[in-house]
Amino acid sequence: MGSISVEASTLRKIGIRLTSYLSIIYVIAVVDRSNVGIAALAMNQDLKLSAAAFGLGAGLFFVGYAIFGVPSNLALHRVGASLWIGCIMIAWGIIASAIGFTQGAHSFYILRFVLGAAEAGFLPGVVYYIALWYPAGYRAKPYAYFLSCSVLGYIVVGPLSTWLMTVSNGIHGLAGWRWLFVLEGIPCVIFGIVTLVYLTDYPEKATWLEPEEKAWLHNTLEAEHCAEPPAEHYSLGSFLMDKRLWLMVGAYFWWNLGNLGLLFWLPSILKSASHVWTNQTIGFLYSVPFICAFVGMHIMTLYTRRTGDRASVLIFCSVVPFIALTVSAFAASPTLAYGMICVASCCIYALLPIFWTLPAEYLGGKTAAAGIAFISSWAGVGGLLGPWIVGLIKDATGTFSMAVLALAVTFLLQGCFVVAMRIKRITPVDV
Repeated sequence: MGSISVEASTLRKIGIRLTSYLSIIYVIAVVDRSNVGIAALAMNQDLKLSAAAFGLGAGLFFVGYAIFGVPSNLALHRVGASLWIGCIMIAWGIIASAIGFTQGAHSFYILRFVLGAAEAGFLPGVVYYIALWYPAGYRAKPYAYFLSCSVLGYIVVGPLSTWLMTVSNGIHGLAGWRWLFVLEGIPCVIFGIVTLVYLTDYPEKATWLEPEEKAWLHNTLEAEHCAEPPAEHYSLGSFLMDKRLWLMVGAYFWWNLGNLGLLFWLPSILKSASHVWTNQTIGFLYSVPFICAFVGMHIMTLYTRRTGDRASVLIFCSVVPFIALTVSAFAASPTLAYGMICVASCCIYALLPIFWTLPAEYLGGKTAAAGIAFISSWAGVGGLLGPWIVGLIKDATGTFSMAVLALAVTFLLQGCFVVAMRIKRITPVDV
């Protein structure tokens, strides 16, 4: 078997067995964390939640996410992906279903916090896990595939959740939004059990790879490490003094603040734009920006892989959302405002697969596991503030216009951190 065919067959097998499976799981995770935005169409009135109270509860997910992200990823590094990811999936599936039995603001706050704590290790864990299996030049493609499948979760959650709310409303005396949480948490528990026996922790344990395929993968990863060893930190002080780490934290923090502020409030923003739209109509309208995001993510990733120019793409994906959301905030036409949100979404999510190639490249070994989780965890603060700030502005002004403008500014600030990173080009690849 020639070197090119060994390379291609190895990457294809890893993609089919691991990346595809993890992507399916991420769709489920996205549904479980974001269905609260759809449930709010009925839940807020039933529980008598103000806009600020709902925003706080939605954002508390990311407080638990921030606190437990690093410990969770270090645990994955120690015990292996199959055991750790499987266990946290079972936990968050049970908690996601339990939100359906919440009785008021306080129980809603607690369950959202605990759900974030349970899910904290998944995204950073998968980012780290993919870095163990793919050489640096090939990571953008699996990251794009994995993260674009998360966008599929956002596409699915609107129509699916509004349909479940409608057809289940009143069964056994429970409101439809309660059944929504219960039913959408169950698949995660099932997949968590499967994960315990399905995932392979390290390339060395991959019995489904041929010996020459394992040899190519091992030699390629080892050659990369020796040619340009990443910064391995052996103390907390040196880890926290790494300037590049904090620049990545800053960029991802502002991305989360803007993105999640928009994500959780989009159904309510659409509802306020037209009172004639039914919840089912809003569910379908909610999906369209994420269809745009799915397309944009793949276009930008393809361009980056062919040119190696990551910096320009990341800057572009910061400036366009700023401009589009600013126009949306002041647009007199609901159609124009909605169209600009779709344009912004094309670039908001296109940033992710390119951004996540950076931490594993700059950091190494245990430091990479901790660094990826550290970046993701700090961004959890943005995840708390985004929905909460939108709720506070909405309560104060009575409209969403100034809140959308505030979200626009977050993407401009994100771009400032991207520029400060001075990201270098990578060698273009065609595989």
